[in-house]
Amino acid sequence: MAKKTDPILQLIELPFVRDFLTQKGGENAIPVLKLVLEMGNAVTDEQVAEKMGVKVTVVRAVFNRLHFWGIADYTKTRDENTGWWTYTWFLVKEKIKEAVLEELKEREEELRKKREELDQFMFFVCPEGHVREPFEVAMEYDFKCPECSAELVPLDTDAEKASIDKELDDIWKAERILAEI
Repeated sequence: MAKKTDPILQLIELPFVRDFLTQKGGENAIPVLKLVLEMGNAVTDEQVAEKMGVKVTVVRAVFNRLHFWGIADYTKTRDENTGWWTYTWFLVKEKIKEAVLEELKEREEELRKKREELDQFMFFVCPEGHVREPFEVAMEYDFKCPECSAELVPLDTDAEKASIDKELDDIWKAERILAEI
């Protein structure tokens, strides 16, 4: 029988969650999180740094950022011979679940509103990416970009709706995974 994959590992493979955790923990957050889970969720920053082949300060920075958000926590012990402290880090799975779920709900609401706008209004965009305006505003600009005077063109709402629908599907998938945690 195959070993069941940790739901947190499944979760951090989703693009939205990866972006969220990278935003909170920095560019090395995903590799650090994966190693913590693979190594048993009770590891020292030195162990993770050695496995990653990076300086321990890189790993500590990730852990400290994640600790700020409550996603990681630690215990510390003092070596009686050297006097040095050893920090053993672990992930707070419930906090990961809570933080990601909150972020997912906020993003889902934003996407639903954006989707409704696309259904209700016709938008025009600058080919150079300067503006995106509803028909009424574009008409006030005589369908010219106020920044570069380029002709405003109708937005391909089908492509944008498809993109929103894909992201909503990813959010719902993440929510299903979170329900398992």
